[in-house]
Amino acid sequence: MEGGIKMSKYALTVLSIILLVILVLNKAYASEAALLKKLVEKGILSQEEASQIAQEAKEEAKKEISQQLTAEVKEEIKKEIYQQVANESKEQIKKEVAATKFEILPDWVKNTKLKGDFRLRFQNLHEKNTSDINKNTALGRIRLRLGLDSKVNDKIKVGVGIATGSGDPRSTNVSFGATQSKKGVYLDYAYGKYDPLPWLSITGGKMLLNDVLWEPTDLIWDTDITPEGAVFGLSKKFDKASLFMNTGFLVIESDASTVSGSNGYLVQPGIKYTFNDRVSLKSALTYEYFQTKGTVASSYSLGQNTKVGTSYADNYSNINPALELSINKPFEAINLNVENLKFFSEYVNNLAVSDKSSGFSLGFQLGKEKLEKWGDWQVRYIYAMLAKDAVLDVLPDSDRYKGKTGMRSHEGVINFGLGKNTFLGLDVYRSWSLVGNKAPETLVQADWNMKF
Repeated sequence: MEGGIKMSKYALTVLSIILLVILVLNKAYASEAALLKKLVEKGILSQEEASQIAQEAKEEAKKEISQQLTAEVKEEIKKEIYQQVANESKEQIKKEVAATKFEILPDWVKNTKLKGDFRLRFQNLHEKNTSDINKNTALGRIRLRLGLDSKVNDKIKVGVGIATGSGDPRSTNVSFGATQSKKGVYLDYAYGKYDPLPWLSITGGKMLLNDVLWEPTDLIWDTDITPEGAVFGLSKKFDKASLFMNTGFLVIESDASTVSGSNGYLVQPGIKYTFNDRVSLKSALTYEYFQTKGTVASSYSLGQNTKVGTSYADNYSNINPALELSINKPFEAINLNVENLKFFSEYVNNLAVSDKSSGFSLGFQLGKEKLEKWGDWQVRYIYAMLAKDAVLDVLPDSDRYKGKTGMRSHEGVINFGLGKNTFLGLDVYRSWSLVGNKAPETLVQADWNMKF
């Protein structure tokens, strides 16, 4: 639009000059033609000489018009160029001023990133207890998490996060009620991460689960858990393959009633292999050892593991293979526009016990990998089973049969994007016990998620 306005100015200027010159020259041509006619009539000039003089006069007039138009147009163009340069200079000055303001900020401010999310939830739990008595519990809940990442230098990063909750390691939810009481906020994580080499990272503190190990489902580890201890991460990339290994030491319980408390050890080698631009496979084999025998169970234990009094009867020596197959544009051949399809599975076996020691999960996810705009969607399904002593009972997903072991469960999830950084979610669990009475329950969670 701006370019069109500039051309209109040029056209008006040139047209005005042309009209003015034509008016002046028309008068001159009329006077000159009358004079030549008289000279021919008196015999002073021949008709041929008069025509030649008239033609020369026209050529001279053309030169004058051309020179005048060129000078005027050049002047207009010069003005426009000067104006354009001035505008560009102003924009450059603004950018330089903005950059200067950023440069005067302290380094720790420039190297710090703030992030967070808020979730509003309505949930309903329908359950039958061991006496087959029906019970419905409806709750409104919120979750708020704030995180801060800051670079100490090029190789060291510190992460700190706070979240709502009650102190439960498997939940950052707080429920409405209690006469509009104030809700608690806790330290969710605090860790330091050191990357001394491109293929080595060392993380210590109260860590994010993704820095500790890779899990395609929450069969063993609830995603809200922030493990405590130290982990070494190794990684190496090749043409189509990426190798990784996580190994570390975790503190589970610090219990004065035992000599060493309850500690955990893990090692997880894995690989991600990209077959082509559409198909990839990620797999890992994890070994976890939890030194729990004789340790008093946490107050967050739901009592499902075998106990002697209030103490764990066994250690947990878990072997855990897992895999995830990812396919981009899986239905392109039949013209269905679906971005991604994933299949995933996990298996676990507690080698420290001989009975009720295994579990598994399998499922799929279809749709967008990340919800980024209105209309993006995801569908996910997981079937899970955990025997009574398959894993430590303070670790599994707290929404799946309240986080108990000795259970089976179906989970279905639908997520729908409302816009950038916000989406709706519907999560439904249907679960029952493998120990004694089935005591089935159905949990429905409707969420509004917002990220910032």
